[in-house]
Amino acid sequence: MDDRQTDIKAGAGLEDSRINKEFIDFLNKWSSPVIMVIAVAALVWAGLGWMEQKKIEKLDQAFGELQAATMGGNPSPASLNALAETFAGVRAVPEIAKLTTTDLYLSAYLQGVQPGAQLDQFTGEPINEADKLDENQRQLYLDQAGTLAQEVIALSESDEGKALLTMHGLIRAGSVAECKRDFDGAKAYYARVISLADQVQIPSLSAFGQMRIDALDTFNQDMTLPSKNDLVALPGEEIPDLPELPVIPESEDAPSADSQEPASDQPEADQP
Repeated sequence: MDDRQTDIKAGAGLEDSRINKEFIDFLNKWSSPVIMVIAVAALVWAGLGWMEQKKIEKLDQAFGELQAATMGGNPSPASLNALAETFAGVRAVPEIAKLTTTDLYLSAYLQGVQPGAQLDQFTGEPINEADKLDENQRQLYLDQAGTLAQEVIALSESDEGKALLTMHGLIRAGSVAECKRDFDGAKAYYARVISLADQVQIPSLSAFGQMRIDALDTFNQDMTLPSKNDLVALPGEEIPDLPELPVIPESEDAPSADSQEPASDQPEADQP
């Protein structure tokens, strides 16, 4: 007989049967909780994947609608404001929409026409006379531009990744302050632009902020018209005589040149 057969342990079949029974008991006891945990983990994983997919779809939709709203060079402020509200918190979509609207309102103030108005390509005037703005309407658009610029700053200044958006908001706020002749306020905004641009190392915006600050000093100076003596003639050019302003008499009782008394018959004294 083979020696391997002599090594067969007595009762091995009973021991294997006992191990199988213990394994079956283990499965009966723990299979339901384990399956439940695996099922929950699978559901959580599927839910996270679904949420991520929805987030990507919303992001694509947000930038797609933003691009559609700004295409054509004549965006609607109402559409941009609606986008900013609908996609609040979706990357930089709200800030970009608000910055674009701010530019539209500033342009309306400077040009004196409604945002989106069609202009005559030769005269630059609005084709529809109703699109012209009066002074109160212009000031209203200027105030709205300032409000939107402040909203952009508030949305982005706490996020280091949105520093560029913060600087653009500060620049718009400085422009609004300039239009209101608040030169000290404008200088404060541009100083913040310089400080932030130096932190994130964007020298072009730092230089822009300094350029605006330097320009503010000239805006606040009194402008006087030059006199004839201040004009410098170019070679071969003659400076024409400037027209004299009419002399207004101090009162109606003042005698005019035609109503002067006749000269006395007495001879005038000899002049030395």
